[in-house]
Amino acid sequence: MSSYQVANSTANSVIIVLGAPNDDQGNLSDIALSRCQTALKAYRESPQSKLLLTGGFGAHFNQTDTPHAMHGQRYLISQGVPETAFADIALSRFTFEDATLAIAIIEKLQCRELCVVTSEFHMPRAKLIFSQIFANLALSYLEAATPVSADKLQLLMQHELSVMDREKANLASFADG
Repeated sequence: MSSYQVANSTANSVIIVLGAPNDDQGNLSDIALSRCQTALKAYRESPQSKLLLTGGFGAHFNQTDTPHAMHGQRYLISQGVPETAFADIALSRFTFEDATLAIAIIEKLQCRELCVVTSEFHMPRAKLIFSQIFANLALSYLEAATPVSADKLQLLMQHELSVMDREKANLASFADG
């Protein structure tokens, strides 16, 4: 199995692509493009999978009139992915919402296998959240390369470490809820 193949893919497999910024014209950032390209490779190896893109609106990642996930879908369609490959989008604003808003979509699809696509700097947080929220599914993870300088990558990794306690608290509240 290649590094991009979704483990034991079936019609009940979903590739979830976590959102990243786009500009005010809807152009995907290099980070968002990298995530989409990684998902595209996975989809091409498992075309029976559904693609679920996340991202709605937010001051720090999307100020257009179109949800970020739709910008990602447009890009993937331009790369040859059929419109029928897409699940509903999750209109999320941050990683925890990526997971919680995807629950209903994934249940509707009767998904048994979930492949989470995000950047390598973001993967520890994504694994923390998705492994708890989707503990009943077969999970796999694909890291998209982050096309930024080493200094910028270090800042991104520091930010991720700084929010882990908040995410642990979110998970504890979710479990109690």
